[in-house]
Amino acid sequence: MVDTCQVLEKDSYGEKVLRCSDGKIVKIFRLKRFFSSALIYPYARRFSRNALKLHALEIPTIHVVRTAHCPQPSRDLVWYQPVEGHTLRDHARDQSLHNLMEGLGAFIASLHQRGVLFRSLHWGNIIVQPDGTFALIDIADLKCYRRALSSSQRQRNFFHFLRCKEDRNCLLEQVELFCRGYAAVSGMSENTCRQWLVAVADRIDKGSC
Repeated sequence: MVDTCQVLEKDSYGEKVLRCSDGKIVKIFRLKRFFSSALIYPYARRFSRNALKLHALEIPTIHVVRTAHCPQPSRDLVWYQPVEGHTLRDHARDQSLHNLMEGLGAFIASLHQRGVLFRSLHWGNIIVQPDGTFALIDIADLKCYRRALSSSQRQRNFFHFLRCKEDRNCLLEQVELFCRGYAAVSGMSENTCRQWLVAVADRIDKGSC
């Protein structure tokens, strides 16, 4: 399979993401620790389950086609249809996010309001679709609660969202627009949102996170 696919991502342990000739993406998960919950509940199954949960919440994401296990070397695999568009990080490098920033705030707020705690919420895992809306990828590390996220959960999630300096600087340049969108969906004041973001960014810059 590796010989017939385009390798999109790999590390010292081997291939991590492949693109098939038909356009499907194959994500490959390895067991990172000998004693791991992934022995019982493989990452590929979590990935597939999370996709179904997001679709049920009407949050755009990938469409899983199938999962499988490779015994040697031990790997779990998931095939999925990719989301059309570019990552938020790549989009920000190519053009201004001014017209998207308010919508981005509303999108993040919609995740939080629907109880979605996406621990890998960073700009490389958010896709800007051709129509300017957003979608999530790389969704293995995600949990859905039955109620909206608490204030502490939201602030911790903002840490993941801002942990890359390049992303952080881009958002803070247009923080007013982001907070306007976040406040409109969450019911939180724009000022509170701004205070949270600035405080999280300050903690990251000082290395206290």
